[in-house]
Amino acid sequence: MKGIRAFLSCVVPAVILGAAFPCGSAELGGYTFADDSIDLYLNPYFSDHNRPGDFITTLYGYGDFAGYEVLQNHHQYFALDGISCNVILERGYFPDFSSGSAEMVYYTAYHYYAKDTQDNIHLLEYVFYPNEGQGASWSYEDLPEGGTTVKYPADPRPGQEVVFGTVAATGVSVGDIHGCTTIVFDSLPHAPSESVTEYLVPGSGILASSFNWEGGINGFSEDAGAPEFAEEEDTAWKEWWDDHCFISACSPRRKSNKPLDFLHGFLME
Repeated sequence: MKGIRAFLSCVVPAVILGAAFPCGSAELGGYTFADDSIDLYLNPYFSDHNRPGDFITTLYGYGDFAGYEVLQNHHQYFALDGISCNVILERGYFPDFSSGSAEMVYYTAYHYYAKDTQDNIHLLEYVFYPNEGQGASWSYEDLPEGGTTVKYPADPRPGQEVVFGTVAATGVSVGDIHGCTTIVFDSLPHAPSESVTEYLVPGSGILASSFNWEGGINGFSEDAGAPEFAEEEDTAWKEWWDDHCFISACSPRRKSNKPLDFLHGFLME
């Protein structure tokens, strides 16, 4: 995984005014990265903002995390071994259960993302700085042999391995939002014994991050609501409809001149 080789011979400046661009293409772990590696919006699940300055994601706490939030926005471009990364700055609160209850710790984190030519988004480096306590860092060089740097696949499949976790499901409905993908991250550098489930919306990015630890339904989402509850409500309504409504195109015609009265009586039975 450590071997990155440039395909075109040219001189690459390391950093120019905080931005760095590869001249040509490079390969890492069997994936090819070209000049558009910073264009994260080309991944169908990450974002629909083609201008990095417009990218911003805010998730609001629910459950025991109510009143806290997590914010992500574009920070800068940076080259790692010839691959240009779009560095996303994340600031917010992270739960610490070491005292027996959730204590929210403020932190700053940097995600070094790069998109390959198949529109998968890779995590090449990650740095986590809590306001208090010890930080954590990780880079692609820390991967075991055969590990992947892919974090957000362009065409996710249930069971697919991603860095720090696995794709859990695709085509998930969360209330009125359909086509979501869930990814379970179960080996994060700053939370090695707990898992976090992200809900991704096509063309939008992260809908929610669930921290269902210690028996609680907690996390962060766009509407400060638990996605698990939205799924349950949608499912409950569908089950009720299936149990009570049997009207179809082949139903016999009734002579009633008051179809609405008939339907009301039918549903009340």
